[in-house]
Amino acid sequence: MQSWFGSSSSSDNKKKLKEVFEEYGKKSGDEIRLEKKDLKAAFEYLGALMPGYKAASALKYIDTDKSGYIKGTELDALVEYAYNSGYNRSNSLF
Repeated sequence: MQSWFGSSSSSDNKKKLKEVFEEYGKKSGDEIRLEKKDLKAAFEYLGALMPGYKAASALKYIDTDKSGYIKGTELDALVEYAYNSGYNRSNSLF
């Protein structure tokens, strides 16, 4: 399992999560867009047991405009979703 967190504070962990999602997303103008395949790859990197399921679940709950991808302020909601799902330093998986 990858240990990609450098600090245990929640703000640092959320910043690292955002960096991961930005890395896997695609730049569209000034914003990052994450489609299901991008989310799946990011959750796989984060160590999800079922990354496809996590990606589909994230889209269902976070893609509020039903565009088929996460962008703009939805990215912040994605970070919160991932953090609250256990992708944080205090999780014993990391």
